[in-house]
Amino acid sequence: MKEIQSSRWEMKKSVSIMLLMSLLFTMFASVGHAASVPPKLFLEGKQLKSDVDPKIENGSTLVPLAILSEGLGYEVEWEPVMKKVTVKNDSTVIELIIGEAMVKVNDVIMDIAAKPQLMNQRTMVPVRAVGELLGLEFEWKAAEREVHMFRIQPEQPEQPAEPNPTEPEKPKPVGYITGVSMDEHSVITITHTDVQKPGKPLVLDNPKRLAFDFKNSTFEPYFNGETRVEVAENPLLTGFRYAQFQLNPLTARLVINIGDDTGYVVTESENAIQIALMPSAEVPAEPEKPADPEPPVTTPPGEGNNGAQYTVVLDAGHGAKDPGAYSKPMNRWEKEFNLNAALKLKAELEKDKRIKVLMTRSDDTFLELADRIKFAQDNKADLFISIHANSYDKTSVNGSETYYYRDNSKALADFLHPYVLAGTGLNNRGVKKAAFKVIKETTMPAVLIEAGYLSNEGDAKALFTDSVQSKFAAEVGKGIKAYLKLK
Repeated sequence: MKEIQSSRWEMKKSVSIMLLMSLLFTMFASVGHAASVPPKLFLEGKQLKSDVDPKIENGSTLVPLAILSEGLGYEVEWEPVMKKVTVKNDSTVIELIIGEAMVKVNDVIMDIAAKPQLMNQRTMVPVRAVGELLGLEFEWKAAEREVHMFRIQPEQPEQPAEPNPTEPEKPKPVGYITGVSMDEHSVITITHTDVQKPGKPLVLDNPKRLAFDFKNSTFEPYFNGETRVEVAENPLLTGFRYAQFQLNPLTARLVINIGDDTGYVVTESENAIQIALMPSAEVPAEPEKPADPEPPVTTPPGEGNNGAQYTVVLDAGHGAKDPGAYSKPMNRWEKEFNLNAALKLKAELEKDKRIKVLMTRSDDTFLELADRIKFAQDNKADLFISIHANSYDKTSVNGSETYYYRDNSKALADFLHPYVLAGTGLNNRGVKKAAFKVIKETTMPAVLIEAGYLSNEGDAKALFTDSVQSKFAAEVGKGIKAYLKLK
């Protein structure tokens, strides 16, 4: 009886193993079949047909040469002896050789990730590598195994002025992009030499993205092909990429994949362009026409303000329970520098009896931002100067910055920044636009000075030196008087 039961058990186990093996075989066969399904190609939503299916190899989609000519409308030449493919449009000539990872684009040698191949007597070329050089945008839909291509027209150049026949046309200097990075405030900074600020970006969908074109610009030689940066857990963007978009005309492109409610502000400083991403509601409205800086409101001497002509409010940032940034190199807090510098600046300005100086705080007390704004508004200040020091995780970051937000404050920021630099003696990080509450919600010309980075040992040692604070006060005081035309 035991032998019969044992035999039945062995049969059941054998049948179970066979069923399990059959199920696994079916599953793997399905996966293998799915993986072998050739990708489909679409141009502007229309599927491109070919008698030979595209093939994915090492992450690149190879397509028959006919797709480039018949499907995309490019001029294509094939030289069988050299096994060379030439693809052309109005401005770009691309030469590829079967089996070679080097490609010649308008006589410039470049690398591509995928090599052209001969498959079943057909010439197969990497469609993305060729298409992007010719101005196409690509989207890969993994679930559907579809490659979608879109023709992106570069921003139309402005109409050139009529040439002067007596003066030879001067060649424009080529701009070089030397770095692209993003900080914790979702500000993308493009460092460069001779690169012009981009115009309005192209706004693209599926996925939503902004494409900024930098005209007559290229990248430093150490940039190799397209660079992609993924950004996690940020509602404003999921990533960005940059590459040479065109060689004729020379154009570099930055593409930012943005959220549904993302706006931007583009500013520039010396050798840097900043693209600050922010919620759409925080993007400042553009004025209907360029606004001239509002001149300070003058009061004749002897009438109000105890005979002073101008009221300047100095705002020493932070205070008391809000210490601001911590300087690890100096073991001190930002609120100390802010107050010391503001008090010294007050003393400098009060040497001129035509200036009435008011301070939002003159000791280690705490004041809400709304109260600082109300203080300046209630006292009908002519200028509002907020003094701070910065900090950053990367301790090598250093230098002085001057921020503004409203149009009537830009002239003050531009005018005062050289005096800030002369006072601190630190690296020039430029004039920038940012929506700090105290300079956003005041109405008079207002700036916020980030004198230096307390996270940087060199900056911190300088800012906590009495002589540097005194020089900062003297130079910024001189700048304020010059802005107010007080001689």
